[in-house]
Amino acid sequence: MDKTREILEKIRTLQESTSSSNKTILKEEKENTSNSIAITDEPKFGQSVLTSQIQQFRSSVESGAQFAKVNLDNVSECPLIYMPETGNLVFSGTIPCLNNLKWQFVLKTNTGNGCFLWADGLILNKENMQILNKLYGFYCNWREDWQMESADLERMVQNMLDK
Repeated sequence: MDKTREILEKIRTLQESTSSSNKTILKEEKENTSNSIAITDEPKFGQSVLTSQIQQFRSSVESGAQFAKVNLDNVSECPLIYMPETGNLVFSGTIPCLNNLKWQFVLKTNTGNGCFLWADGLILNKENMQILNKLYGFYCNWREDWQMESADLERMVQNMLDK
């Protein structure tokens, strides 16, 4: 009985620690998006950039993936965000079939790996692992594509800011 309580206490401590560190990451990311630009389907960003990203994700990873609606009053909640100060790009959404797993791709990170996941009670089985593998594969392709296009994106945004 005492061992069980001890184990449960360690689990609670771990959960609280993980929850607070996730909140810190999200808070820092929100602070970094104060001068950010929501990438939408407006022609100034290219041909249906946001819709194209979402469709590619749904066809490659999970057709039921959900994305926030573009809200220009709260850019930090938009699915595709560009941060001109750092030249960073963030793409995010939710996968309901993985217990509402929240994912976020960040183009530029200190470690070079910007594929972040948040989930409660995710079961690791064969089907879920296949989706997670597709998610990571999509991230790798997404990062590579945007790294090649980032100079164009920076020029485009700079032109928008100059006007």
